[in-house]
Amino acid sequence: MANESMKLRVKTGEKDGKNFWDSCGVLFINRNAAGEITSIQVRHNMFPGLDMVAFPKRDDDQE
Repeated sequence: MANESMKLRVKTGEKDGKNFWDSCGVLFINRNAAGEITSIQVRHNMFPGLDMVAFPKRDDDQE
């Protein structure tokens, strides 16, 4: 089983052709041994203490 995490970022501005980004959360993707997605969780700084899920986390998913 594999666990991936990805940063969520939003563009906060642009100056002289450079983009500025703010990290606003993390996306966690849990997969089984066959590589199939078992669950997805999102943690966002606008909602501290709240776990959002694309589909329910299983007991054997790692965090």
